[in-house]
Amino acid sequence: MEIEALTYQPPKEWRESIKILSLHPPIARNTKAVDFDIYDFEMLFNDEKTNELIRTGQTIGCFYIESPGMRSLLRKLDVHDFEMLTAASSIIRPGVAESGMMQEFIARHKDPSKRKYFIPQMREVLSETYGIMIYQEDVIKVAHHIAGLTLEESDLLRRAMSGKIRSHTTMQKLTEKFFLSCKEKGIADKQAKELWRQIESFAGYAFCKAHSASFALLSYQVAFLKSHYPAEFMANVLSNGGGFYSAAVYIWECKRLGLKVLLPSINKSNYEYTGRKDEIQIGLMAIKNLSENSCYKIVDERKENGEYHSLADFLIRTKLGFEETSILIKCGAMGCLRKTRPELLRLLDIYIHKRKILNESYNDLFLYETFLLENEVRTNINFNVEEICKAEYETFGYMVTRHPLYFYKSETERPDIVKAKDLEKYRGKNVKLIGWYMTSKRIKTRKGEIMKFLSLEDRTGTFEAVIFPREYEKYAEQTMSMGPYVIIGKVDQNDATNVVVSSLSILSFASVKVADQKDSVDNKYFGDIEKVSENDFILLEGIDKEKLRLAYAS
Repeated sequence: MEIEALTYQPPKEWRESIKILSLHPPIARNTKAVDFDIYDFEMLFNDEKTNELIRTGQTIGCFYIESPGMRSLLRKLDVHDFEMLTAASSIIRPGVAESGMMQEFIARHKDPSKRKYFIPQMREVLSETYGIMIYQEDVIKVAHHIAGLTLEESDLLRRAMSGKIRSHTTMQKLTEKFFLSCKEKGIADKQAKELWRQIESFAGYAFCKAHSASFALLSYQVAFLKSHYPAEFMANVLSNGGGFYSAAVYIWECKRLGLKVLLPSINKSNYEYTGRKDEIQIGLMAIKNLSENSCYKIVDERKENGEYHSLADFLIRTKLGFEETSILIKCGAMGCLRKTRPELLRLLDIYIHKRKILNESYNDLFLYETFLLENEVRTNINFNVEEICKAEYETFGYMVTRHPLYFYKSETERPDIVKAKDLEKYRGKNVKLIGWYMTSKRIKTRKGEIMKFLSLEDRTGTFEAVIFPREYEKYAEQTMSMGPYVIIGKVDQNDATNVVVSSLSILSFASVKVADQKDSVDNKYFGDIEKVSENDFILLEGIDKEKLRLAYAS
């Protein structure tokens, strides 16, 4: 009896015309518009600007290597080549880091005299990683060459450690086989237990080397783009919704890179962020409560019929309502119309509620009167900087015109406050800094205690406030806000961007409140801001008219 060959054949239509489906078109290489090949890895690995960016940890926005922990690791290892970035991509994983092997790897990398091997054979088997297991393949190598398991058993052990084998019986047999094999190879019981501890502590989270190398390749590619095309790169990071950080962090990273960040504009912005040369134009997508449909309507109408010349022109052509148009005015997207924001808001009220410009049956019988109104509402007075920043924060979720710490200049410019960019000068010394919140991470120590890492920024750079358990017990509640934080602590000797916190407090706005109310950044006096509460009205109910007149007269 003939048995039909069980060979796989793809469907007929696939065989006749092979098509590779992809989400995105292939990246252009060495064309007129793109004068480099992103897949020329020899060029990438030898590019000085890219290596310097990675080595110094200036990798905010770069795939996989932008977190505070990873940027700190890049600096500690002085990563400046592909091999070391591959290793860094693996040792940052929870298994290696939590087993204590990450710190050991850093120490051995920096100081060859610390490269000690508690089992002599490990020098040969794990020479490129200084005797430390950092890849899944290392488990197979150690289990086979040192413990004496077969290659099949070694791979089975790797899979079991990774959680891919859930059978307790199989795991028990592998454990017994491991220790028995170690004994037969003459490895002391204490050494065998330490070897097992190292395998067990990290294998569940470790990358295989190919996985880690793939991540490192992509990290190199995006680092190249950031170092050579920062505006285009950061614009796309923002358009993609960012990565590890909020949009605010990426906006201020753009400014630290020397890029000019332009507010949204009905005449310049596309739906997404766009970057060119040394400028980034915020896209209409950044505007909260402006629908996607309205964004595209603004852009498509402009592309078809040209720029908008006035508020009336914009309203008639786009048919946007009062709410969405007022949002555009307040956030500065209509600055191109050469009128102040208060004037545009007044005109909007006239056009929508008086002239009813959006009505289908629009026919202004009182055109002369409305023209007079338009002239009457003209004003050169614009929002002050505080109002502009407040509108930006409410609309985008971040400020563009000023950094939040700008409003604390009286504190941040004091001579005893150290700037983030100057921390390199203070290694091992106590400093006082003021920082605004970027992100944070809580972890458990080996003893089960809680500590926290606060990533902060000032207007010159970023730094990491490391709050150990004893200090965290004191300051935990205060670390729940955006800040600004006043940090007192000791600068790490190995990484100057890390500050070990001894004291933490929130900078009160009360100290600058009076100055903000009476003297704006434009040097205009606005008088005291009078606040009225419900208690005031209750109090007034008990005062007769005569007493009330006397109160106001006095």
